[in-house]
Amino acid sequence: MRVFTRQLLAAAAIGAGFLASAATAQVQFVEVPDGTLMAPWNMNVEAVEDLNVLGANGQKIGEVDEVIGTSPATPTALVVDFEDGAGFADRDDVAIPLDAFQMSTNGLLLTASADDVANMPRWNE
Repeated sequence: MRVFTRQLLAAAAIGAGFLASAATAQVQFVEVPDGTLMAPWNMNVEAVEDLNVLGANGQKIGEVDEVIGTSPATPTALVVDFEDGAGFADRDDVAIPLDAFQMSTNGLLLTASADDVANMPRWNE
């Protein structure tokens, strides 16, 4: 039983190491062409760029600057140009996953918190 427990603990430690290195791996993004369809909202990239980004209270906190993805045909994230004083650092280099947004009548509602956004990967244009 002791040998099995040690092997199980060793396997768990190795598995945790793989998970930790995968979590810190840098995601490579590319810019998605303007005509590419954004399936979540049935709009093309050109229509999504420059949409207002709204905070939880419905007020404008920024605009969509770029649509990026893991390949030119696969949009997976938006780069938002945040406004000063919006509660998000004045940044325009954060890759925010599409599932962190919901379409509203006035733009895209960001469902992620400022703390969440601060820990998201950066987009290096």
